[in-house]
Amino acid sequence: MSIVVEIQKDIFDYLDSHYGIEPEEIKSHSKLNELGVDSLGLLAIVDMVKKKYGIELDDERIASVRTFQDFTELLERKCAAAERAGRA
Repeated sequence: MSIVVEIQKDIFDYLDSHYGIEPEEIKSHSKLNELGVDSLGLLAIVDMVKKKYGIELDDERIASVRTFQDFTELLERKCAAAERAGRA
């Protein structure tokens, strides 16, 4: 399982436990604010990702996240950059 898939699973679990959002309700085009996730909720998810996986996401990039797909793409770019840096 890729790291991004693991993180997505943890996000699904977080959204379920904190917002009552079932994983089946979350689609790639789902807007986080329509799911009830405000900026503080998004920051809590980012903090969880940082603590568990050591992946830091830039504040300005986080501010541009509107959909679950946006968040996934941000994670994929960050993980790919970390992987490239690890090979160098």
